[in-house]
Amino acid sequence: MHTRKTFILLCFLFTGHILMFSQSVLIENINLINVETGKVQTNQYILIEGDKISKISSGKIKKDGVTPSIIDGTNKFLMPGMIDTHIHFFQTGSLYTRPDAIDMTKVFSYEDEIQFAKDIIPDNFKRYLRLGITSVMDVGGPFYNFKVRDSIAKNNLSPNVYVTGPLFSPYQPKAFSKLEDIPIEKITSKEEATELFNKMLAYKPDFIKIWYIANKDMPAEQTYPVVEHISQLTHKNNLKLTVHATDLKTAKLAVKAGADILVHSVRDQLVDKEFINMLEDNNVTYIPTLIVSRNYGKAFLANPGNHPQDLAFAHPTVYRTLTDLNRFSDEEVPKRIRDLRKDSQRLEERYQKGDSVMLLNLEKLTKEGINIATGTDAGNIGTVHASSYIQEIEAMKKANISNFDIIKASTINAAKGFGLDAKIGSVAEGKMADLVILNSNPIEDLQHLNTISEVIKSGKILGAKDLIKETPEQIVQRQVNAYNARNIDAFMDTYADNIKIYNFPDELSMDGKEQMRKRFESMFQRVPNLYCEIKNRIVLGNKVVDREHVRFNSRYSDVIAIYEVTDGKISKVTFIR
Repeated sequence: MHTRKTFILLCFLFTGHILMFSQSVLIENINLINVETGKVQTNQYILIEGDKISKISSGKIKKDGVTPSIIDGTNKFLMPGMIDTHIHFFQTGSLYTRPDAIDMTKVFSYEDEIQFAKDIIPDNFKRYLRLGITSVMDVGGPFYNFKVRDSIAKNNLSPNVYVTGPLFSPYQPKAFSKLEDIPIEKITSKEEATELFNKMLAYKPDFIKIWYIANKDMPAEQTYPVVEHISQLTHKNNLKLTVHATDLKTAKLAVKAGADILVHSVRDQLVDKEFINMLEDNNVTYIPTLIVSRNYGKAFLANPGNHPQDLAFAHPTVYRTLTDLNRFSDEEVPKRIRDLRKDSQRLEERYQKGDSVMLLNLEKLTKEGINIATGTDAGNIGTVHASSYIQEIEAMKKANISNFDIIKASTINAAKGFGLDAKIGSVAEGKMADLVILNSNPIEDLQHLNTISEVIKSGKILGAKDLIKETPEQIVQRQVNAYNARNIDAFMDTYADNIKIYNFPDELSMDGKEQMRKRFESMFQRVPNLYCEIKNRIVLGNKVVDREHVRFNSRYSDVIAIYEVTDGKISKVTFIR
């Protein structure tokens, strides 16, 4: 009997979270969003048994036997969990994650960055779920990807994780060439392609990825026979082929070779009728991936944009790095950064041109009925896991496409593109119970995707507010990020209502949130170049001790800050000046 009770308790305690989990869940009287028609069905009842949806009814459902857990859906909305079709777990989104783009290895070694990427994967899982993303596709990385899917995801609360191994590419960045577990393999012959493919096949990849890089010295036509060969191997083994091809000529060759999914926009020119017909005739899915390129530039200029989602939900340590270049003088940064600091306008003009083309192409392809799927390329510099998703959706909206088309792209279209629509992507009987409950209808306003009250993953009810349990260090760092962003709401969100701030040893400086908000809001408005650099940090239980170097306009000051965190909020700060 004791063993049975212990087993039941372990079923409830999963990765540090208490999950409301029973053999069945009944959602009553909810507004059900049909992502295939755009219609909202009112007063619906959904019965979940195990990890699947067993019944949907417009009338009350009676269940014999075990009493289900009841969710009152009155005035709420139900939609399928969203899908990010383009991420990379081997990259964190930090400034140090792509040394081929900017070499900062003297500041933070790439070996340490690789380990950091592995360490934060379970944390990233919870951030994806918190934002209603219940499935992710890692479209290329080291063989460690398979451990992420087969072990780490299974032993942690996680979204559905679909992966492939190393990218097949005619080009390999030098920074990756000497790694023990290589994320991008240089493949120049059919023999090399076959060898890598067969090695990967043993790990049961969910799809295959080609990084179809082309330039003047290596035109796409030159490497096309190898691309076609990889496509044949892929389809022979009943797998989908995903391809990175960002110019129209290369994208056409990719589709001709047999690409099932294009993971980036065509950005060099407007798509033509021939290309549209090729996508239609071959049932190709198009993932716009709009924000990733510009995010590199933002990080290089130490101006990440400070989107509310990033300040609230990005991994705080990762997001901190995106302003790290503020710490370095022109003499200390790579030439590429020095040149950008002198003339950022040229980069901005390039981004504006590329963005314009991508948005026009997305608008056109959507109107032509091409299957569009939402993907972020999260993990690349500046595109942080999970928190970048709503930003990608906001960028898609700029293409003059409807909210419904974007919701489709984020759910059923994404599932169809990867051949998973029988399992996920819509709310239907027999499908996985991967669901999101919202307080408002996202088809009316995409910002309503921020009103998540519960996420249901494989039949388990997850309270949105309880999903992310940050450490004291993460909470303090999130506070520093908001301070540097001069975002008073994000800043105050990290503090307890009864916050007390002291000057050492016991002089009370501020008492309560209201007084603190007035003081800091005024400072945020008066000091446009406010920046706090953490010179050193010590963590002792719920206390975080920072040595801070702060810039106020043309003046600098140094201070020791001792933060105490209670119940997920900063409850006391003592400054030693």
